[in-house]
Amino acid sequence: MKIKYKFIFTLLFFATFQYNLIADAEDQESIEINAKIEIEKVSRNIINALRYGKFGLADAEWKKIQSDVYKSFAEYDYLNGSLLYSRMEWQEAKESLNRTLKKEPNHEAASFLLGMIYAQEDSWSEAKETWLETNQISPYNPFYHYNLGLAYYILKDYNNAITSLSKSLEYKANYNEAKLILAKTYLELNQVEKAKSELTTILEQDPKHMLASHLMGRVVYLLEKDPKKSLSFLKNPRALGWREKKVYARCFFEMRKWREAENLLRPIAYSPFADEYDQSFYLNLLLNLGFDERANDFFHFIQKQSQNESKIAEAYRMLLSSREGKDLLYHYFKLRY
Repeated sequence: MKIKYKFIFTLLFFATFQYNLIADAEDQESIEINAKIEIEKVSRNIINALRYGKFGLADAEWKKIQSDVYKSFAEYDYLNGSLLYSRMEWQEAKESLNRTLKKEPNHEAASFLLGMIYAQEDSWSEAKETWLETNQISPYNPFYHYNLGLAYYILKDYNNAITSLSKSLEYKANYNEAKLILAKTYLELNQVEKAKSELTTILEQDPKHMLASHLMGRVVYLLEKDPKKSLSFLKNPRALGWREKKVYARCFFEMRKWREAENLLRPIAYSPFADEYDQSFYLNLLLNLGFDERANDFFHFIQKQSQNESKIAEAYRMLLSSREGKDLLYHYFKLRY
């Protein structure tokens, strides 16, 4: 009889123990499900707040998910990386985004943002490689293809730039930013008519598009050599890229507006990548304006310049292109500063 009671007691003990294990497992599963629901909700709130520059709200939402139960999720590291990105803390943001991708290799938002950090750091080769991976994860996003095309453009890989930008336009037909970079790419390849075609479609849709207008003035001068017509496309001299400055300086010169031409050409003439044509043109401008002393000083400046500064010149060009590129990138988040 004692053996029978002992056996029943043992069965009850194990049944209770197993029940408690199942209950604990269910409780843990319930905690994880609730945590996942919560972090997804907070994630939406943080991302929307960052997109609209509501940084205080983003920080407040972040504080809601600081218990250990959330830290195992890839989304936790992504949100941390996004907040660090908004503060321009690039290195820490990269580390957090890399943790995200280690946990979840197909996290497209983390991959895209990692590429953005490389671009912000002027590391366009790394940005390109990262965005190639982003496009493999999500091949139908026009903004991903656009940024990849812009990276190719800055790296002077023009054929791949055309491919990526065309792909962007395939998924977003009236994407004027993609058309603009495509026009710039065609100009670099001296395919001026193709550039004109892209710019025409932009200006038909948005006649006030300043960058497209500036590029169209350059195209008109290249095709027609009509300085007056080219200058009709000039909206804001301060917003011109260095290539456009050279063209519009020539237009002003031919219209005998030498002071305007000198103002545009000065930063080009003193730059490391000014060629002999730029320098002689600028010297001529100074003399036409009667600035004999400045012309003499500039002549001595170019005499002292080393002819072996091609690496410096190329680095300077790259930095100018990078600065221009960062303004033209598709930005998913605003920055705090």
